Amino acid sequence: MPPQPRRPSATRGRARGVLSLAAIVDEAMRIIDREGIDEVSMRRIAGEFDTGPASLYAYVANKDELLTHCLRRVVSETPMPRGETWPEVLRSWAVGTRNTLAAHGDIARLSFGVIPEGDGFIEIMERILGAMQSAGVPARVATWGVDVLSLYVAADAYEGWIMGRIFEDGSGRSTEEVGQEYFREFGERLAALPPERYPAIASNLWSMMSGGGDERFAFGVDIFIAGIAAQIPADLGPPARVPAAQIPATQGKSGDRQPPAKRSKRVSAAGNTPARGRRG
Repeated sequence: MPPQPRRPSATRGRARGVLSLAAIVDEAMRIIDREGIDEVSMRRIAGEFDTGPASLYAYVANKDELLTHCLRRVVSETPMPRGETWPEVLRSWAVGTRNTLAAHGDIARLSFGVIPEGDGFIEIMERILGAMQSAGVPARVATWGVDVLSLYVAADAYEGWIMGRIFEDGSGRSTEEVGQEYFREFGERLAALPPERYPAIASNLWSMMSGGGDERFAFGVDIFIAGIAAQIPADLGPPARVPAAQIPATQGKSGDRQPPAKRSKRVSAAGNTPARGRRG
C-alpha cells in the first residue's frame, strides 16, 4: 500500500482542490498522459496547487517516489485477466496490461528494472500462476515465462508511444499519414535491393512490411504461449485451446504495413489499439 503522508496538510490549490498524496498523483498522471514522464516536475505540480515544491515533500520524498506512486496507480487499473484456460488467462493479462500502459503516455518506461508492487499486482499474479500451475506448467517455466512476457508487453507499449511521437512531425498531417509514408518509403528501399544478393529479404518483403500493431502484438503473445506449452510434461497432455501463432497467408504490397498512431486514451478495453508498424 502507498505510504501515508508524513505530515497532514490542508493546503487548497487554485485548480486541483486540497493538497494530498492522491491529488499530487492525479496531477502527475495528467502530465504523463498528455506529455510524458520527463515533463513531470515537483515545481510544476506545486504550481497547480498555488504552493511551492516544499509542500509536496510532506507526501513524497522526491520525483522518483512520486513516479513510483504513478506506476502503482496504473498497475491498479489493470483488469483482472479472464479465461477458462491458462493460455486464455495469459493472453487476457497481456492485452489488458498493454492497453492500460498505452493509455498513460510513456508510463511503461517506469516498469523496467522495478517490480510494481501493490494489491492489484499480487492478485493478478496469483490468478495467472494458479491457472498455469493447475494445468501442469512447471514452476520455473511459469514464473520465468511470465517475467519475460511482461518485458515484451511493456516494451511494446513503450515503443508505441515513442513511434507516435516520432510521427508527430509538425506538418499538420496525422501520425497515421506520416507513418504510412515512412513505412512505404522503407519498403520501397528494400524492394530496390538486388534480389540475387538479398534473396531472403526479397522473398519475405511482404511479411516484413505487413500487419498492424495489434496483429503483431497478438502474434508475439501466441509465440510465448506456444513456447510455454511446449515445456509441459507430455504425460500431462497438451493444454486446452493453445492456438498456433499465425501470420497472413496472402500476399500484398510492400507498403501495406500500417503506421503507429499516437497512443492515448483512445485505446479501448477490448484491445483495439491504433495500428502501428514495428521493426521487421
